Amino acid sequence: MARRTPDSDICLILEGTYPYVSGGVSTWVHQIINAFPEWRFSIFFLGAQKDPKATYKYELPTNVTCVEEVYLFQDDGFRVSFGRPGGAAWTAFYANLRRLFLTPPSGDEHDFQMLRGILDLISHNPRMSFETFWSHRESWEVLREVYDRYADDESFLDYFWTCKFLVQPLWRLAQGMAKLPSAKVYHTACTGYAGIAAALAGAKTDRPVMLTEHGIYLRERIADICRSRWIPDPPISLPGLDQPLSSLRRLWIGFFDVIGRMCYSQSSDIVSLFERNAAAQRHFGAVAEKITIIPNGIQTESFKGLNAARLERRAKSTNEKPVVGFLGRVVSIKDVKTLLRTAARVRQSLPGVQFLIAGPQEEEPEYFAECWDLTAQLSLNECVHYLGPKNRNDFLPQLDLMILTSVSEGLPFVVLESLAAGVPVVATDVGACAEILLGATGEEPHCGPAGLIAEVGSADQLANACLELLTNAPLLEQFSANGRRRVELFYHENRVLGDYRKLYQALMDQMGSGDT
Repeated sequence: MARRTPDSDICLILEGTYPYVSGGVSTWVHQIINAFPEWRFSIFFLGAQKDPKATYKYELPTNVTCVEEVYLFQDDGFRVSFGRPGGAAWTAFYANLRRLFLTPPSGDEHDFQMLRGILDLISHNPRMSFETFWSHRESWEVLREVYDRYADDESFLDYFWTCKFLVQPLWRLAQGMAKLPSAKVYHTACTGYAGIAAALAGAKTDRPVMLTEHGIYLRERIADICRSRWIPDPPISLPGLDQPLSSLRRLWIGFFDVIGRMCYSQSSDIVSLFERNAAAQRHFGAVAEKITIIPNGIQTESFKGLNAARLERRAKSTNEKPVVGFLGRVVSIKDVKTLLRTAARVRQSLPGVQFLIAGPQEEEPEYFAECWDLTAQLSLNECVHYLGPKNRNDFLPQLDLMILTSVSEGLPFVVLESLAAGVPVVATDVGACAEILLGATGEEPHCGPAGLIAEVGSADQLANACLELLTNAPLLEQFSANGRRRVELFYHENRVLGDYRKLYQALMDQMGSGDT
């Protein structure tokens, strides 16, 4: 049977990123859309709650056909009840619900089909509110059975709210799938809610699904859940995990584990940015044969002028006031507090050192306020400067060194861009940072170190690394040359986008003449 022509060639399913949030994933999305003007892109954006003041951080390219938005924790429009669940369909619904939650989950095809059946029934009953379902007697019976089996050592009240926060976004997603743009290929940038949306989209339309994981979503959620204080038991310190997880924390982790495995199983192709992440994907259930490694890439030629400006500035300046930069969002995952403690240690040996923090400050206002207070507590007001968002081309030539103190990353564009501009980098050992700065295993030709690596959260190691480079100008320039060479050889945009073109074209060719 012939299908109608899709509204777009590629639908990008995104969770909390483009076009509302700047950052590495959004930079990649914008790059991908602009790189293929001959293909039509649609965007299916998943957010938490709609912010009426939110604006696009990017100008949408002309080949974007539409942006559809679904908010997973939005209350408006879902409070009115229209009757109680009933009939054969709802009997099957609760039977599937019991099987899904009362049997050991595997995340395989069988689990996915059960979840799909549940969510399809919700999507076909748009007048059925979540509140009606949640207050129904049968729902309470399922909730109690799961509690008795898995969490009877927890407060039922805590368990109740945990389950509600797990189920509610899936309900919103199921109802929001009606907005899904039609496309030849569905491409998601993470597992999690966007991943399960992509899996459902592929199943609903019989179109191929593709996944590009910049960070490992499940690993990041495990870290968040272990450290979180909103789960009502003591948080767990990472990376130790030397104390057992509570039932509630296991419930959260198990949820993201299962839907992550479902996304892996339904994806035709899985892209990892580097080998360490590919190993993590295999560990969390991805089939090795589906995985292709494609790093992020940049147009290195556009950075040559920035390096020339950097060299000109260094030739005119003295070594009395070296400049260390941070370019990114001031948010907790970037661990700016450790950056500040690092600055305090570096200043003890280099009193004139300047730390410039460039990037948005509004995403986590409470965290930014805490950083501002810590800056004052450490007496860093004359050393650390918060610049707000800055143009990369203006900022990078001002720097002698870039610093990245993140607790989690994928393959950060800021590291590639810094090296292309001739700025060596000191970074924590997260994501692909070590691979970019020190070289991948078997790198040929080997380019030499382009920066130094420190443990996450270690202000002492980060400070020592900064001092090693800031006090040794020949070493700093050697690292600069090494970095520029590595980025040109292995992270050029043309190479990366060529690999994506092949994957997209192969998936679209699979559809053949059925798209007419």
